[in-house]
Amino acid sequence: MKNLKLILFVITGALFVACDDAIDITQPSELPPNLVYQTVSDMQLGLNGVYASMPGENQIYFTSLFTDEVALGVSNGGQGTDGALAFLLNPATSGDAANMWLENYALINAANRLIYGLENVVIQPDDDTTTVNEDETAWYNHILAQAHALRAYGYLNLLTFFSEDMKNDSSLGVMLFDFIPVDYKVKLPRSTTGEIFDFIDADLAFAESNLSVNNPQPGDNFDEPIVEATSYVRKDFITAFKARMAAYRGDYGTSKTFVDQLVATGSYALANKTQYKAIWTDAGVQEVIFKIQKRNPGGNTTGNFSQLWSSVNSTVTGSPFFEVNRALFNLVNSASDVRQKVIVDASAFPNYVLPDYANANALVYKAQDVLPVGKYPGSESLTFLNDIKVFRMSEMYLLRAEYYASIGDIPNAIADVNRIRTARIAASANINPTGLTIQQVWAFILRERRMELAFEGHRYVDIRRLGTLAGQGVDRDPRDCAFNGFCTLPATDYRFIMPIPRLETAANPNIQQNPNY
Repeated sequence: MKNLKLILFVITGALFVACDDAIDITQPSELPPNLVYQTVSDMQLGLNGVYASMPGENQIYFTSLFTDEVALGVSNGGQGTDGALAFLLNPATSGDAANMWLENYALINAANRLIYGLENVVIQPDDDTTTVNEDETAWYNHILAQAHALRAYGYLNLLTFFSEDMKNDSSLGVMLFDFIPVDYKVKLPRSTTGEIFDFIDADLAFAESNLSVNNPQPGDNFDEPIVEATSYVRKDFITAFKARMAAYRGDYGTSKTFVDQLVATGSYALANKTQYKAIWTDAGVQEVIFKIQKRNPGGNTTGNFSQLWSSVNSTVTGSPFFEVNRALFNLVNSASDVRQKVIVDASAFPNYVLPDYANANALVYKAQDVLPVGKYPGSESLTFLNDIKVFRMSEMYLLRAEYYASIGDIPNAIADVNRIRTARIAASANINPTGLTIQQVWAFILRERRMELAFEGHRYVDIRRLGTLAGQGVDRDPRDCAFNGFCTLPATDYRFIMPIPRLETAANPNIQQNPNY
């Protein structure tokens, strides 16, 4: 974390210094960005570093605690009770806000340094002649395109958590920087949400125009390959990105257009039950559009889930700090729902699932109703080290359901929800749309997202986006909120916008805090 803080201060130019001479020193060994990249091969190595900067764990962890995905585990020693699990969120002490602010700006900084460090790159002539090497030129553009897309991804993450209102372009967004900072004293204000979205759109347009499916992909001929197609930016990544972004902005019609494009490819059929289980052990990629690869050398192997919910592993004997909240488990508590033994580790069944948990005394409930988080069990003999699934086709169908709900088309909205239920449970579990109100439809969409996307980092923003439409907020089981008595939080609560971290506002007087903090 110390290194990430330094990165951000460089980004904002907000270091406190006593004397300009103390920082205006060029070391003999210093390598400026414009000299880092000399060849396209250098660029590829730099791109691998940008991929390695992609965040994910902190968003998933914070969301699981702050909303209604987890509860105190049998081995909890106080973790979370003085923070997110207790709905405590403030600029000074909430590390979750600082982590997400820092890590996404670290990604943006890494992308900027690649994008603007290319002026000395020499594209080698073809076959030692003066003929332009078209393959290497395409490779150059392909790498640059991915860097732009990854920078856009960092900015969308920041808006998701820190924008005052993603549906209002005039609201305050985040800091916008598209350069390599050289003046440590520059202090950036927050740009508007609309300005950030415009910047994202430009990055995605550039990426889409320069990606080449025929070009060497990340890692070809290098020691640290990103080998899976789902782990690098392709045009389907951009399409899924645009679908999610449009829905977040309330532009449901545009979101539907991009979802329809993904459906038309025929490449992302929903996983059957066997394939669905394989997704979470990284043995399969059915319906996965993009994931952050963690388990191979080309991915970011510096972080995993081992310290988030359990001490040892994801089983009932693995010392879980946090367990699946009973309210969430009750939604998938059917042997027919494949998500049941994915969300909860299979070791809990049947001996650690109390059928009458609500009437058990506190000691029995804590000791015997043990529901460890099972969605990240590890892969390739590496405990808890799993890839992070960023875009899946099931999310896309649920985004399209939002479009139909927004125009009052109840049958088609429920039809897209039922696509997920048919794949995960059975057609017999489908919802009958007859007689439903629009609010009930939104509630069904939000409920299905809660089950389908559990522990993938969506629930916090979903309550913010859809909670008012669905008439719902945080929904914890009463047994799981007994430690402090807070079982719910309305979707309108100010804490569904994260605070700008104190480390930023203290160093940067030009940045404005979010309301009520």
